[in-house]
Amino acid sequence: MKEDRQRAVLTLVATRPVHSQEELVALLQRQGFDVTQATVSRDIKELGLAKVPIRENGGDIFKYVVPSAAVNYVSRLHRAVAELVSSVEGSVNMIVLRTPPGSAMLVASAIDEAGWPEVLGTMGGDDTVLTVVRSPEEMPVIKQRFLDLKGSTAA
Repeated sequence: MKEDRQRAVLTLVATRPVHSQEELVALLQRQGFDVTQATVSRDIKELGLAKVPIRENGGDIFKYVVPSAAVNYVSRLHRAVAELVSSVEGSVNMIVLRTPPGSAMLVASAIDEAGWPEVLGTMGGDDTVLTVVRSPEEMPVIKQRFLDLKGSTAA
């Protein structure tokens, strides 16, 4: 569970600006994790996340960033989903991702490489990726992860 949660933390921080521990707690809870701020605080420390200033609306605000060692795994999957996935649909314990023709294998490979423990496996065709999730209860959580990577709130 801790490894799954920390992987989700890395994905969230790499794919969107996360400004506070409270925001990270809410995002993790939306993905189905039962977390407290204390747990998230420990995860941030263990993962070596840094809080850096960014300019926004004429002032400095802060956001968490992923340590360089974890960037490769997150960035390949994030790039593949954000750039290539046009839709995300779920049913029972399966998720179907639609891509442009010839792109599905690249997306399936990135999902496999990410090593999400809830994912039993993927099958990539020409323009469709079938992702088989371990249980029907985990499907909405994994679907939301894909939507977060894609930068959408609904499919």
